Order: sequence, then structure tokens, then C-alpha cells
Amino acid sequence: MNWKKSLRAAGLVAALTFSLVGCNTEGAYSPQEIIDHALQETKEPLAYYGEYTMDMGDAGGKIQVKEWTKDGKRRIETTAENGEHSISVNNGSQVIMYDVVKNTVHKIDISKGGVDEIPSQRDQLKLLFNAVKDTHDVKMAGEEKIAGRDTYKVVAKAKKDDTLIGDIEVWVDKKTWVTLKTITNGAGNKMITEYTKIDEKAKIDDAQFTLDIPKDAKVEEISVPESESVTLDTVKEQLGEFLMVPEGNGLTLEEISLDKGIEDRSEYTFSYAKNGQQDISVTVFKANSNAKKVEPIKGEKEMDIRGQKGTVMDENKFRSISWQENGYQYSMFTVDSKQTIEDLVAYTKQMTIVK
Repeated sequence: MNWKKSLRAAGLVAALTFSLVGCNTEGAYSPQEIIDHALQETKEPLAYYGEYTMDMGDAGGKIQVKEWTKDGKRRIETTAENGEHSISVNNGSQVIMYDVVKNTVHKIDISKGGVDEIPSQRDQLKLLFNAVKDTHDVKMAGEEKIAGRDTYKVVAKAKKDDTLIGDIEVWVDKKTWVTLKTITNGAGNKMITEYTKIDEKAKIDDAQFTLDIPKDAKVEEISVPESESVTLDTVKEQLGEFLMVPEGNGLTLEEISLDKGIEDRSEYTFSYAKNGQQDISVTVFKANSNAKKVEPIKGEKEMDIRGQKGTVMDENKFRSISWQENGYQYSMFTVDSKQTIEDLVAYTKQMTIVK
């Protein structure tokens, strides 16, 4: 489970919040009611053509985006200010990504549900607001026009400065409940996504969801990373000697899973429960000695762990520690609000070598 990589993308996750649809209802709403409307599922997804800008600041510059959405299918064309240009199509059974400049194509088969675990934009925004409901003050901030449409503005302001997810601003269309503008501060990066045009009456031909690939393009089939349950003997065979939290005092090892295809490595996750309740998870993989040092992200601090230089993150319900030892990279984390960083450190002191 590459959780830190996911956290680094928090700003991008929040910025890509289009196609959030609900029903049209008159009246005054609380911030939570507006968010709930914008996130709720509908029987008939909205079909529309839209244009918006993604501004990632110094981290990535500005990107102009055009999108076509119909019957769960989507076509997105992006043009970056540095000259990059790409076209991506989700036709319901396959995702095709074409880099126009490099003339390369990547294909992902989604017909068998291979990407079920990848959250939608709607799910990502829901996770984001659930993550900040205890760490942010959420309130209404008036009504404004975005892309010529009336919107509600909702602001989630962080209660403290040193936090992974900073302030969030969201503008929700009163008519369609589509999120028309989002400003997020995540992992130290500010992201602004704003629609300049949205037309739910646009005629969208099915041909939009067919991508003509040039004959000389380099085509690559991408395999979605898979996770499978494995035995302790399998891990020992693959990793050799490594550290493991022993069972005991109510702590039991529930599952060991192998994540394949993550940065060309095999990463093992040990999931533990205590007295029948989810407690901690520990990941381990062989560290790459040639890999560049990853700088701490916002909200992450350096800390000595088992005599090694490591990092800790304490974000309300999510707490984690990471360190390298004897050629292995370890991460331990919990989503139990009762667990503290000190509890995790105590577990690391119990770890024993598995041979």
C-alpha cells in the first residue's frame, strides 16, 4: 500500500472534482447539505461538455482541459503551457491515454473491474471532506457566479497551520450540483480548478469516445497493480530476514497481502487486529539504495525510530511512522483515533527478526 504517494497527490485528487451531480432543490442549505447533494449518486449521470483550467502553480503550471461526459463515458483533452498535449478516453471497457507530443499510447483494460479499487472523483472528494470534518471548520461563504452560473461557496478552514490538508474552497452549481471551482492546499501544493464553460445541453456523439491511434505510435498495455493474500513463508522466501511485530497480548495477524507492480517492487502489508478490532498495518519492502531521498511532505516530521532516522505523520485519525533499517523500508500506520504515535513507536520496539 503506497499510502505516502497517495497523500502527495492530495491536491490533485481534490482538484479533479467534476461530474458531481445531484437533484435540483430550492431553499437554504447548510454546508454539509450542499456537500451531500454534490456527492450523492444519481440514477442518470449528467451528460455535458465542459472546459476548465487546472492551475498547479510552480509544481506544474497551468493546464487547459476540455471534457465530454455521457453515459458514464468520458473524453478529456489537456493542453499544458509547457506544450504537453494529451487525449484520454474512457469508453466503459478501456481507458486509452494518448500523448500527442511523444506519440505514445497507454491502454488499461477496465472491463473486468480491474480498477475497482481506484476511487472516482466523487469518492475522492467524499474521502477528502470526511478526512477534514474534525480538523477543519466548514462553513458557508456566500454565493458567487462561476462560468456564468449561480453557485454556493463552501469553505473548510484548517484549525491548525501545520497540517497535510490545508484550507479548501468549493463552489457548487445550484442547478446541477456540479463542483465548478475548487481551491485546495494539500501536501504543500496549492491547486485551483475552475470551469469556464459547462453545457449540459450539448449534443455529444458517441464517436467522441473513440480514439484514432496513429499507426506509428508506440502502444503499451498497462497492467493494474494487483493485491493478493500470501503466507508468511512466502514473504520469508522473498525477503529473507526482516522485522515483524509479533502476535500476543490480544494482537493477532489477520492478513498478509502482496501489492504487485508498485514502482517495480514487491511490497508486503501485514494487517493486525487487537481484540477483534482493526489495529495497525505494517508494510515492508527491500529499499533501493540508488533511489533519491524523498523529502518530508507537509505534516510529516523527522523522528528517531529504532535508532534510525525516520519520519512521523500525525493527522488526526491517520498516524504513521516510516524508517529504513538493514536494507528494508518499513511503514507502520493506523486509522484508529485512539492510537498515538507513541503507541506505534512502542510496537516498533517489540519487532523481532523473522528468519
